[in-house]
Amino acid sequence: MNRLFLVLLFASSAVNAQTFRLARPVPDDIQTNGSYLYGEPNINNSSLAHTGIDISIKYDTVRSASAGIVSFVGYDSANTVGGYEPAGAGNYIYVQSTWNNKDLHLLYGHLLKPIIRVNDSVKIHQPLAISGTTGNSTGPHLHFELRLGTRSTSASRNRRNAELWCAISGMGAIYGKLPNAANSTRVDIAPNPKPRPPYTSFGYSLTYNFNDSGIGSDDIYQENYAIGDVVPGTYTITALSGSYKRTVTVKAGEIVNADAAVTLVNTESALPRMFSLEQNYPNPFNSETVISYRLSTAGDVRLSVIDILGREVRTLVDASQSAGTYRVVFDAGRMSSGVYFYVINVGGQVQTKAMTLMK
Repeated sequence: MNRLFLVLLFASSAVNAQTFRLARPVPDDIQTNGSYLYGEPNINNSSLAHTGIDISIKYDTVRSASAGIVSFVGYDSANTVGGYEPAGAGNYIYVQSTWNNKDLHLLYGHLLKPIIRVNDSVKIHQPLAISGTTGNSTGPHLHFELRLGTRSTSASRNRRNAELWCAISGMGAIYGKLPNAANSTRVDIAPNPKPRPPYTSFGYSLTYNFNDSGIGSDDIYQENYAIGDVVPGTYTITALSGSYKRTVTVKAGEIVNADAAVTLVNTESALPRMFSLEQNYPNPFNSETVISYRLSTAGDVRLSVIDILGREVRTLVDASQSAGTYRVVFDAGRMSSGVYFYVINVGGQVQTKAMTLMK
């Protein structure tokens, strides 16, 4: 018999925590200080044109955050190889890597001098360049940007938030999905998540959405805000005049979903996986959300929604289905706001995920 136990984790969102995917391109004693969309905003600048993070390294060695191939090196007019952006990244480098069978392009900008060449193979931590202040730079720093699938500047939603991909050793990150939030909606966190060197203070974060070309949430996280380099501890996140409030606990090296406050745990022994259940999207949601699952073999499928007391409130699927990918639209209708669970049972195997209805 399958047994499901309801586990309430209101003080800790370590459930579904991820780990960082890249090495840090600069030493741990140098802070990230973007003051832009993907970075640490300040009260005077909420520009949405900046789709990377800035790291406050001066004239020092920049190292590769991943293994890969150098696909582009831009020099100034005296050493022209490819191009130079006087109103952009100045001297810059692209390193092409892979993640989850997709091309991942890492941009290193505002460099004083690249020290590698196109088509060079590079290893993690290998020196790439000396940082500087070329191009449209307000001072010496590294502009670091991730583009997934293509490095094209005109591609739609290919940028990723580097705060969720690399961090200072021993720190973590927090991400979430603020429902129905416009660009640049303020997200506060307390206490100060960065109360140690190299940071001296932290203001707040800003949301981002997809009205701007090139901006994209992460494939896994599907976030619209993130806070990087978080010291391990417990934090309260608030936004929208307090209507959005989350308490999360972050451990060293973890990337934690602020919205994953409740989960349902299946205690059965692991069996060969015949299916996979995806996180609903959007989540949190208002009235409608999409639940996706994949069957590797044909089977009898039951997909249902239950409340936090374990009562079934809706049956979405109860049928025999062939192998393939399925998408079900769940209309919460007149249901009350709160945390619900969707449970799939395929041939006696069960998976469960949490979702949040916010009206």
